Amino acid sequence: MLQLEQLSEQKVGDIVTQNYHAAGVFREHGIDFCCGGGISVQEACEKKGIEPEKVTLQLRQLAESAPSGGDNYSEWSPGFLIDYIENTHHRFVRTKVHEIGAYAQKVAQVHGERHPWNITIFHTFVDLARELLDHLEAEEKTVFPLIKQVAELRDSGKPVDPDLAVSLRSELEKMESDHDGAGEAIAKIRELSSDFTPPADACTTYQVLYQNLAGFEEDLHKHVHLENNILFRKAEALLAQG
Repeated sequence: MLQLEQLSEQKVGDIVTQNYHAAGVFREHGIDFCCGGGISVQEACEKKGIEPEKVTLQLRQLAESAPSGGDNYSEWSPGFLIDYIENTHHRFVRTKVHEIGAYAQKVAQVHGERHPWNITIFHTFVDLARELLDHLEAEEKTVFPLIKQVAELRDSGKPVDPDLAVSLRSELEKMESDHDGAGEAIAKIRELSSDFTPPADACTTYQVLYQNLAGFEEDLHKHVHLENNILFRKAEALLAQG
């Protein structure tokens, strides 16, 4: 069993990779485990002004309560993980962006005068949606096929062409930069919406919008975590093989 001191020194993203249920602990404290998962629990807590012992205690209690269960994504092959990401998270994004965008537009039009932050939320989400859809296309047409190609070469014992390796590393950097931008956009929307909390007199559409934005953020965090902290690391490990 890990000691509290050891937990505080571990990287946030690594902890979530070991047990995705830990994401709930980090989410409760507003700690970014996907784009910002490369820092230790200690550093993440200091940035948020949180006592590290409080978070590490919750993490240890989580580990002691029961086996993590569910899917152990870190053990999946790159190809299988890619298929899962496309069929689950890419499909979710493509389905939800238009629906949420329509809700956001209506709320901005009807309530924007009294609650002007909803106008900013609408424009921010429209920009985020456009960038995400372009990002998904780049992954599916370029990045994911490159990862699968490298994995197949390694599985068959064949060398990876240096130009192919350079190309994939460059694409991975671009994808991670895109993820950072998406994370900043959804964080801005969370802040503008007071943590997705509609006012007491909010109409049904207003409430549904904020509920959908909260769900979209949750899915996006898991989506980016699976790519940044698991899939892309697997790709880098394949490229590092002799």
